[in-house]
Amino acid sequence: HIHPGWEGSASDARVLQDALNHGFQVPPGKFYLVDAGYANTPQFLDPYCCTRYHFQEQGRVRQRPRNHKELFNLRHAQLRNHIERTIGIVKMRFPILRVASHYSVTKQIDISVASCVLHNFIRLHNGDLSWPENTAVEIDQEQFVDVPSGDHKYHNDIHAFNYSREAGNQKREDIAQQMWAQYVSQRS
Repeated sequence: HIHPGWEGSASDARVLQDALNHGFQVPPGKFYLVDAGYANTPQFLDPYCCTRYHFQEQGRVRQRPRNHKELFNLRHAQLRNHIERTIGIVKMRFPILRVASHYSVTKQIDISVASCVLHNFIRLHNGDLSWPENTAVEIDQEQFVDVPSGDHKYHNDIHAFNYSREAGNQKREDIAQQMWAQYVSQRS
Protein backbone atom coordinates (compact mmCIF):
# COMPACT_ATOMS: atom_id res chain seq x y z
CA HIS A 1 0.00 0.00 0.00
CA ILE A 2 1.24 3.47 -0.79
CA HIS A 3 -0.44 6.65 0.39
CA PRO A 4 1.14 9.54 -1.54
CA GLY A 5 0.37 13.21 -1.28
CA TRP A 6 1.65 14.18 2.15
CA GLU A 7 4.50 16.58 2.81
CA GLY A 8 7.66 15.16 4.34
CA SER A 9 7.06 17.12 7.53
CA ALA A 10 3.78 15.34 8.27
CA SER A 11 3.99 12.96 11.20
CA ASP A 12 3.91 9.24 10.41
CA ALA A 13 0.86 8.85 12.65
CA ARG A 14 -1.12 11.51 10.75
CA VAL A 15 -0.36 9.89 7.39
CA LEU A 16 -1.37 6.48 8.74
CA GLN A 17 -4.59 7.85 10.22
CA ASP A 18 -5.44 9.46 6.88
CA ALA A 19 -4.77 6.17 5.05
CA LEU A 20 -7.06 4.35 7.49
CA ASN A 21 -9.73 7.01 6.96
CA HIS A 22 -9.47 6.50 3.19
CA GLY A 23 -9.87 2.74 2.92
CA PHE A 24 -6.57 1.20 4.06
CA GLN A 25 -7.38 -1.83 6.21
CA VAL A 26 -5.37 -4.33 8.16
CA PRO A 27 -6.66 -7.85 7.41
CA PRO A 28 -8.25 -9.51 10.46
CA GLY A 29 -5.69 -11.37 12.56
CA LYS A 30 -2.74 -9.64 10.83
CA PHE A 31 -0.45 -6.76 11.76
CA TYR A 32 2.19 -4.56 10.19
CA LEU A 33 5.65 -3.88 11.55
CA VAL A 34 6.32 -0.16 11.92
CA ASP A 35 9.14 1.98 13.23
CA ALA A 36 9.05 4.07 16.38
CA GLY A 37 7.35 6.92 14.47
CA TYR A 38 4.04 5.12 14.93
CA ALA A 39 1.90 4.21 17.92
CA ASN A 40 2.24 0.60 18.99
CA THR A 41 -1.20 -0.98 18.50
CA PRO A 42 -2.41 -4.54 17.85
CA GLN A 43 -2.42 -3.76 14.10
CA PHE A 44 0.90 -1.84 13.99
CA LEU A 45 3.75 -3.24 16.10
CA ASP A 46 6.83 -1.15 16.72
CA PRO A 47 10.12 -2.27 18.30
CA TYR A 48 10.75 -2.11 22.03
CA CYS A 49 12.04 1.29 23.07
CA CYS A 50 15.53 1.54 24.62
CA THR A 51 16.40 -2.00 23.53
CA ARG A 52 18.88 -3.13 20.87
CA TYR A 53 17.26 -2.56 17.53
CA HIS A 54 19.63 -2.71 14.60
CA PHE A 55 20.83 -6.21 13.80
CA GLN A 56 24.16 -4.80 12.52
CA GLU A 57 24.93 -3.78 16.11
CA GLN A 58 24.55 -7.34 17.31
CA GLY A 59 26.48 -8.75 14.36
CA ARG A 60 29.44 -6.43 14.91
CA VAL A 61 29.90 -7.54 18.49
CA ARG A 62 28.98 -11.17 17.68
CA GLN A 63 26.36 -11.08 20.36
CA ARG A 64 23.19 -13.14 20.48
CA PRO A 65 19.97 -11.67 21.83
CA ARG A 66 19.99 -11.74 25.63
CA ASN A 67 16.24 -11.58 26.20
CA HIS A 68 12.85 -11.59 24.48
CA LYS A 69 12.93 -7.85 23.76
CA GLU A 70 16.29 -8.02 21.97
CA LEU A 71 15.17 -11.04 19.97
CA PHE A 72 11.92 -9.31 18.95
CA ASN A 73 13.79 -6.17 17.91
CA LEU A 74 16.37 -8.23 16.01
CA ARG A 75 13.71 -10.02 13.98
CA HIS A 76 11.72 -6.80 13.58
CA ALA A 77 14.80 -5.10 12.10
CA GLN A 78 15.49 -8.03 9.78
CA LEU A 79 11.96 -7.93 8.36
CA ARG A 80 11.88 -4.15 8.06
CA ASN A 81 15.19 -4.35 6.16
CA HIS A 82 13.34 -6.20 3.38
CA ILE A 83 10.86 -3.33 3.12
CA GLU A 84 13.64 -0.74 2.98
CA ARG A 85 15.36 -2.80 0.27
CA THR A 86 12.17 -2.82 -1.81
CA ILE A 87 11.88 0.96 -1.50
CA GLY A 88 15.53 1.24 -2.54
CA ILE A 89 14.91 -0.95 -5.61
CA VAL A 90 11.97 1.21 -6.69
CA LYS A 91 14.13 4.33 -6.26
CA MET A 92 16.95 2.75 -8.31
CA ARG A 93 14.52 1.78 -11.03
CA PHE A 94 12.88 5.24 -11.06
CA PRO A 95 15.52 7.84 -10.07
CA ILE A 96 12.96 10.66 -10.21
CA LEU A 97 11.71 9.37 -6.83
CA ARG A 98 15.06 10.15 -5.19
CA VAL A 99 15.01 13.90 -5.67
CA ALA A 100 12.71 16.84 -5.12
CA SER A 101 10.80 17.62 -8.25
CA HIS A 102 9.63 20.82 -9.83
CA TYR A 103 6.41 19.12 -10.98
CA SER A 104 3.10 20.05 -9.38
CA VAL A 105 2.08 18.09 -6.30
CA THR A 106 -0.61 16.34 -8.33
CA LYS A 107 1.96 15.19 -10.92
CA GLN A 108 4.36 14.08 -8.18
CA ILE A 109 1.61 11.91 -6.68
CA ASP A 110 0.90 10.43 -10.12
CA ILE A 111 4.62 9.74 -10.66
CA SER A 112 5.01 7.91 -7.34
CA VAL A 113 1.88 5.80 -7.89
CA ALA A 114 2.85 5.02 -11.52
CA SER A 115 6.35 4.02 -10.40
CA CYS A 116 4.96 1.53 -7.87
CA VAL A 117 2.46 0.14 -10.38
CA LEU A 118 5.19 -0.33 -12.99
CA HIS A 119 7.51 -1.90 -10.42
CA ASN A 120 4.81 -4.39 -9.40
CA PHE A 121 4.05 -5.15 -13.05
CA ILE A 122 7.72 -5.87 -13.73
CA ARG A 123 7.92 -8.14 -10.67
CA LEU A 124 4.66 -9.89 -11.57
CA HIS A 125 6.05 -10.74 -14.99
CA ASN A 126 9.36 -12.04 -13.59
CA GLY A 127 11.38 -8.97 -14.43
CA ASP A 128 14.88 -9.02 -13.03
CA LEU A 129 16.81 -6.32 -11.24
CA SER A 130 19.61 -5.95 -13.78
CA TRP A 131 18.18 -2.75 -15.25
CA PRO A 132 18.37 -0.64 -12.05
CA GLU A 133 21.85 -1.92 -11.26
CA ASN A 134 23.23 -1.09 -14.72
CA THR A 135 21.49 2.20 -15.44
CA ALA A 136 23.10 5.57 -14.98
CA VAL A 137 21.28 8.26 -13.05
CA GLU A 138 19.93 10.63 -15.70
CA ILE A 139 19.13 13.47 -13.31
CA ASP A 140 21.70 16.23 -13.03
CA GLN A 141 23.29 15.98 -9.58
CA GLU A 142 23.09 19.78 -9.22
CA GLN A 143 19.30 19.51 -9.39
CA PHE A 144 19.12 17.31 -6.27
CA VAL A 145 17.29 19.01 -3.42
CA ASP A 146 17.09 17.67 0.12
CA VAL A 147 13.53 16.87 1.12
CA PRO A 148 12.53 16.44 4.77
CA SER A 149 11.80 12.84 5.64
CA GLY A 150 9.08 13.52 8.22
CA ASP A 151 8.93 13.09 11.95
CA HIS A 152 11.05 10.35 13.47
CA LYS A 153 8.93 9.71 16.51
CA TYR A 154 5.30 9.50 17.52
CA HIS A 155 4.11 12.75 19.09
CA ASN A 156 0.77 11.59 20.53
CA ASP A 157 -0.92 13.71 17.88
CA ILE A 158 -3.42 11.05 16.83
CA HIS A 159 -5.69 10.32 19.77
CA ALA A 160 -7.42 7.47 17.93
CA PHE A 161 -4.27 5.39 18.43
CA ASN A 162 -3.90 6.12 22.14
CA TYR A 163 -6.73 3.83 23.27
CA SER A 164 -5.10 0.77 21.72
CA ARG A 165 -1.50 1.32 22.78
CA GLU A 166 -1.77 -0.96 25.82
CA ALA A 167 -3.33 -3.71 23.72
CA GLY A 168 -0.49 -3.28 21.21
CA ASN A 169 2.10 -3.49 23.97
CA GLN A 170 0.51 -6.73 25.25
CA LYS A 171 0.37 -8.26 21.77
CA ARG A 172 4.04 -7.40 21.16
CA GLU A 173 4.98 -8.84 24.55
CA ASP A 174 3.09 -12.09 23.84
CA ILE A 175 4.77 -12.49 20.44
CA ALA A 176 8.19 -11.68 21.88
CA GLN A 177 7.77 -14.19 24.73
CA GLN A 178 6.73 -16.93 22.25
CA MET A 179 9.73 -16.14 20.05
CA TRP A 180 12.03 -16.26 23.05
CA ALA A 181 10.69 -19.60 24.27
CA GLN A 182 11.19 -21.12 20.82
CA TYR A 183 14.65 -19.53 20.50
CA VAL A 184 15.79 -20.87 23.88
CA SER A 185 14.44 -24.36 23.19
CA GLN A 186 16.28 -24.53 19.84
CA ARG A 187 19.57 -23.48 21.43
CA SER A 188 19.34 -26.20 24.09
